[in-house]
Amino acid sequence: MLGPLVRALSRRKTPALLMVLETAFGFAVAVHASGLAVHYARGASAPRGIETRSLLLAATERDGPSFASLDERAAAVRRDAAALARVAGVLAAAEAAAAPFNLTHREVVETTLPGGPRAVAWMLDDRGGVAGVLGLAPLAGRLLAAGDAAGAEATPAVVTQALAARLFPDGRAVGQIVRRSARQRPLVVVGVVPSFRVSMGRDPDDAQRALFAAEGPALGRSLAYLVRVGPGADDRAGARVREALERADPRRAVLVRRLDEGVDLDAGTSRGAGGLALALLGAIFVVVFLGRIGMASLLVAERRQALGIRRALGATRAGVARLVLAENALLTTAGLAAGAVALAGLRAAARAAAPELDVPLEPPTALLVAVAFWLAGMAAAVVPALRASAVSPAEASRS
Repeated sequence: MLGPLVRALSRRKTPALLMVLETAFGFAVAVHASGLAVHYARGASAPRGIETRSLLLAATERDGPSFASLDERAAAVRRDAAALARVAGVLAAAEAAAAPFNLTHREVVETTLPGGPRAVAWMLDDRGGVAGVLGLAPLAGRLLAAGDAAGAEATPAVVTQALAARLFPDGRAVGQIVRRSARQRPLVVVGVVPSFRVSMGRDPDDAQRALFAAEGPALGRSLAYLVRVGPGADDRAGARVREALERADPRRAVLVRRLDEGVDLDAGTSRGAGGLALALLGAIFVVVFLGRIGMASLLVAERRQALGIRRALGATRAGVARLVLAENALLTTAGLAAGAVALAGLRAAARAAAPELDVPLEPPTALLVAVAFWLAGMAAAVVPALRASAVSPAEASRS
């Protein structure tokens, strides 16, 4: 049965090849779109690992010159800390130039062992107290303290459990030295904290690899604080924090918002990106389905005389319909096989162009898309098959 089908289709190479290529590239793009949809859906719904409802971010900007010295800046931080401590409902506060879901960046970090593991880690500035304000308790070692940022040959750092597992598979992270891509000064791990999400729009494992580093501040006009308020604090807590900071230094502007705002924005962006990927997936199915109907109809139209001869030789209408369906099944299967090769090529190109944007594709997802494409290809052949079965034996006598 397969041989005659291949010989029949080989006499109409162009329509058959177009059907195979349409299925192949549609399948490859659809698998990537489905992978993106699954990726963003998981990113938006994954647990955060920290309680964000009672966390506030307070950003200040001086209306005047930058800090003249580190001592002046440190005095301003101490003054703000004292002002925040007097605000009703404030449980803890710490200077935080970067916070989860807000103003974070990533760097490559690696161990000092030759050929040792490396990872991309989210970097969080912590000159003492940030991890504690986030509600993280050390699993091993200790948290960073105010004096850690100065006087050491290696910068003290605290890593999450997810990053420690990636860099130190033997489980001994405390005391280890880590290098980072953006700095020459090495890091020494002084503690390990539970894993938590730093960004909602990333793979859950990747988003939990975070590193707190105790580095000296840069002079400027801006200061930022992470503030935890009590669970019973009202909506005026943010206003009270802003008023306290403004009274401590009237020459600056203060903006206070909930950390949840960044989380909600991040999660909303992930849901929107996932919805866009689903819309793309649906559009691909529609285009491929309609294209397959058109190409299958063209194959039938070009073979009306041959189909009439087959009917005149005794073929039944059901037999002709089965023939068209079998041809489409063969072309669809060939298209999916070519699509698997195209998918591997697209994956390799994506990894080479942007390794950090690589989306993991799961075999069950690819298999589900393949089954859906095969069924869509067969459904697209139903109408052309019915048209082929309706060809009269009289068509055999037409020139």
